[in-house]
Amino acid sequence: MTSSTIVIFSLSLLICTNAYADIVRSQLTSEIVAREPTNDLSREVIGQPGKITTVYYFNHLTDMAGTSLTHKWLLNGEEKAVVELNIGSDNWRTYSSKRMNSMLQGEWEVQVWHKAKQLQSHRFRFNINY
Repeated sequence: MTSSTIVIFSLSLLICTNAYADIVRSQLTSEIVAREPTNDLSREVIGQPGKITTVYYFNHLTDMAGTSLTHKWLLNGEEKAVVELNIGSDNWRTYSSKRMNSMLQGEWEVQVWHKAKQLQSHRFRFNINY
């Protein structure tokens, strides 16, 4: 490889690496207060019998004003909800939520899409504590 090839390759790699650096933070949480998540549910959500459990997927974004994100909520690989989130400024916090009951136990995934590209996903399990 010549030095000019290495420079072009390095520049291309840098551009690809930063192409989706617009999501600063993401988090699954049980509540949003003052536009911030209150806790980190991580990989397991436990609900109570006969009650609705609400979970939120939070994103903090930069440099995406005037565009939108899409959150896709999947249960055991089947799409259950699609939420489009408009981005109003270059420093924007947003989220979508899903209300769950005992009929919705299983393996969940929240996918984050921008245009036709999936930027990230978060997997978790929802169970009822009997």
